[in-house]
Formats: sequence, structure tokens, C-alpha cells
Amino acid sequence: MALRASACFQTGFNCVELDSRRVPGSSSEHRLAWAGTVLLGVALMAIFLLACLLLTGGGLDDSFITYRYAKHLAGGHGIAWNVGEQPPVEGYTSFLWVVLNAIPIALGGSPLLASKLLSIAAAGAIIVLTLSGAHPIQERPWRAVLATLVALCTPLAYYTQTGMETVFFTALAFASTGLALREFAGNPRPLWLMASSTLFGLAAITRPEGVMLFGLIAASGLSLRRSAEDGRISRRTLLFFVAPFFAIWLTYFMWRLQHYGWLFPNTYYAKHSGNRLLNLPLGVYYLVLAWAPYLAAPVSLGALAWVATPTREEDPSARRSLQLALHLGGACLVYVLYIVWVGGDDRSAFPSVRLVLPVLPLLWMATVMLVAGASRHWTKLSPRACAVGVAALISLAWAEDGLQLLKASVPAGGDSRQGLLKTKLAQFTDEPHGPLPAWILEHTQPTDVIAVPWAGRVPYATGRPTLDMLGLNDTHIAHLPSLQRGIDVKMDPEYVLARRPKLIFVNVNHCYVQKECSFADAGGWKIGDRQLIELLRQSPDYDWVKDAPTDISVFRRRESLAQ
Repeated sequence: MALRASACFQTGFNCVELDSRRVPGSSSEHRLAWAGTVLLGVALMAIFLLACLLLTGGGLDDSFITYRYAKHLAGGHGIAWNVGEQPPVEGYTSFLWVVLNAIPIALGGSPLLASKLLSIAAAGAIIVLTLSGAHPIQERPWRAVLATLVALCTPLAYYTQTGMETVFFTALAFASTGLALREFAGNPRPLWLMASSTLFGLAAITRPEGVMLFGLIAASGLSLRRSAEDGRISRRTLLFFVAPFFAIWLTYFMWRLQHYGWLFPNTYYAKHSGNRLLNLPLGVYYLVLAWAPYLAAPVSLGALAWVATPTREEDPSARRSLQLALHLGGACLVYVLYIVWVGGDDRSAFPSVRLVLPVLPLLWMATVMLVAGASRHWTKLSPRACAVGVAALISLAWAEDGLQLLKASVPAGGDSRQGLLKTKLAQFTDEPHGPLPAWILEHTQPTDVIAVPWAGRVPYATGRPTLDMLGLNDTHIAHLPSLQRGIDVKMDPEYVLARRPKLIFVNVNHCYVQKECSFADAGGWKIGDRQLIELLRQSPDYDWVKDAPTDISVFRRRESLAQ
């Protein structure tokens, strides 16, 4: 009897049966299609790696906050901001990123370089997963569209080079959501549900938003299985999905609650709590900036495809896939509205759309699913033509922001004359800190406290006990009410002076201290900075430092008091 091999898989909106006995040459066509997929994957990875190299730099300042905690962990001091500090403060956002970066530090390597390599691998994993079908979309042209959108996403390439956990979290969010929705769309398999749940658990200890994403996707997936054919999901299957997540996240949550004593990380209280909705307009403004290049195209295309799809689908799998795409898109929009609620992000410190980035691939997934389903009813257009059109439209939508990131990353002047490739390769492996850390080490003792308005590179490079004046790493400041609109505006000048730091850095040009310019002309806008400078002017214990290698204002405690 002839050997009959058949398989049924989701194409996004319909189920296709392959029968090697009835489809002549299907095996060779299958191998040819996979060869094309591999070639496309190699080409997309090459493009993405080139973008990563062009966008590389010295990392963002906030990434070094994580590295300071990781350095203390690797040195046997625990996850601490200042060695021996009690009570401990949770001034980092990503627990897993701290642990991962402690490994290269313990081995004598650079955490920034390790973070770049790990982030590139995470982004590459998204491309591989899109092409391999680890999500509900199974038609190869539409999988290729999704992979192309990921590879051409300039902000994704940019944030692989910042040293932050953003891309790593994005990859975990994509992998866990894609696997979960693929299983919910058909007959859930316990092994894959457990794998998805485990990835959700890792996402939740990478960033707190992972808990919200798990809840949104779980609710979306469970609500799908209410048809007469499928019935409700069984308790046993549900247990396979939720058990690994809660085993990971609850263990971590109970530890951090006992260790730090607060429900949320200290960074949340420093940035977002106590603002009495002052920052809501900032969140709306952040959404508008993200909407134009990144959200308008996929949301518009998805809405048009939804309207173009008949309301009554005869195929049950088509109805389920349509519902799945709408739920996924809704989950992404809820996530974006949460970003608006907390006030958005500081784009001067974090260019482009850092907070939106983790759900962008998921939003594209929902858009591609909707357009793929609608294209079945567009008889004059082939699926491949629709796929190319979608990729082109969404890619053009973020071209402006992407070009700005590239322009800001290309060296100018003398650096460009050395050769772009050589310069970028040097930047990729470099961990620049500038002259200020060396100056601080020269003018302080190991036990001297410094007070800074940026808690990243300088505290990491000097290792000095540090007072974070913006409260990210200080519980007292973090729990104060906000005095004005903005991110990182909580300050307590009197508290800072009471701590008697040896050096105080105020993020205002020293021309204001010398009364040569106005506060605004000196780059000042925070109420706390103005109050702190006025107190320091009147204080008999501090002098303005003229020889510091920085344009911002530096004050040093007088030696007589120090002795």
C-alpha cells in the first residue's frame, strides 16, 4: 500500500491539507520552499546585522545602572546599589538582565559588549521564529512579510546596541505570545503551552510589563475556545499553561517583596507614582509621536482588512483566526494605553519608541493575519503582491525615524575620516566613560559619597558610594510627590545636603552658578535643580568647583568640614 503522508496546518485563516500521494512533486516543492526561506533568513540577518553595526555606540547611561548592580552581585555583595547599604533598594527594572550581566563581569568581560551580543541574538531569534512558523501565521509569504518587518525595524537594531534589556524582553514577549496563540488557535499541546508559559515567566522577571502581557494573552486565548466544536479549554490544559509562569514569577515576586518590601520596583515609584495625573498629557504626546511612524500604518491596514473581511466566515478555523488577530491587536492597544497612563518615556534619554517596541512585532503579527485573511477575498491580487505591499507600507512609515537614528549614529569629522567600518567596529567593543570618572577617583576617597543626577555610567565606573538625586536608587526620594510635570523630576535638595556628599553634580550649566546666564539658558527646567543650587550658594560647607571636566555645575564639600 502506498505510503500516505498528510498534514493540516493553519494558514492564518484556513486549513490546508497536504497529501504527498495526491500532490505530485510536493516533497521537492517543499524542500525548494524551505531553501528559499533559509536564503531569505540569511539575507534578512545580514541586513539586520549591518544596521546594528551602523547604530552601535557607547550604550545608554541607564544601562550602567543595571551593570552596577551586576558588578556588586558578581563581587559577592548581593544585588545592591551601594555595598552594605541597608535597607536595600531595587533601583533596577530587570532582575534577569542583572543576573545575566553578572556572568561576563565575573569572567572579567565587558557587560556592555555582552549585552550587545545577547540583544543581537535575541533579535535574530525573532527573525528565525517568524520564518519557522512559531506563531499562528503559517503561509510562507506572510511569514516572510513578518520577518522582513522585524529585520527592517531600525529601532530594534538601535536598541540592541544600547546595553538595555529592551530587545531581550521584546524577543521573550514575541516568542511566548506567538507559541501561545498558535496553540490556542488549534488543539493545544501541553509541551508547547508549557514552553510558552516558561517564556512568559522569564519575560515577567525581565520587565514588570511581562505580567500584564501574560494576562492579556491568556485572556485572549482562553476566550477563543467557546465554540460548539471546540468547547472550553480543559482544566488540565489550562494548568499546563499557567503553572510554569506562576512557578517562575511568584517565586521571584515573593523573594523581592521580602527583600525590598515594596510591591513595585523603586524605579516605578521614582518615575510614575505620586504625579496626580500630571504626566498624562506627556503620555498622550508620546503616543502621538509613536503613532505617526510606527502605529498608524499597521493599525490602519488592520482596520481596513477587518472591514474588507466578510462578517460571516464559513470556515471555523477562519473565524477563529480572525478573532485571534483582533484579540492580539486589542492586547497590543491595551499595552500602549498603559504606556500613555504612566506618562510615556523621556525621548531625550531614550530615542525613538523604546516602550512601544516590545509590542510592535505583535502588532505587525495581528496586522498580517488580518490582511492575509482579507486577501482571500481580493481576487484580483495575489497573496504575494499583498504581502509585498504590506511590508513596503509599514517600512516606509518608520523610515523617517529610522533615518534620524542612523544619521545620529554616523560619526562626523575626524572619526569619519578613519573609515566608517573601522570606527563602528571599535565602538562596538568599546565601553567609553569619558574623563569625569577618572577626575572623581582622583579627588575622592573610596568611602566618599558622591551625589549625581544620572545614576549610570559615573557610579558604575567609579564604584564610589552614590546618592541618586533623582530617586531611581533612593527610596526616600522615589516616594515623594511630583512637584511638576515630567519624568525624573522628584528631588529633595535638603535631604541631599543632609547626607553630606563629598561632590554634588547638578545638571545645570555652570554659567548659571556664575550668574552669567539665566536658569533656562543654562539648560535648567527642574524645580529641584534650582532649589539645590540656591541652597548650595548659601551653604558655608560647599564651594563651586572650577576645574571639573564637565559643563554642568559641580560643588565640593570644604576640606575643613571633611576633616
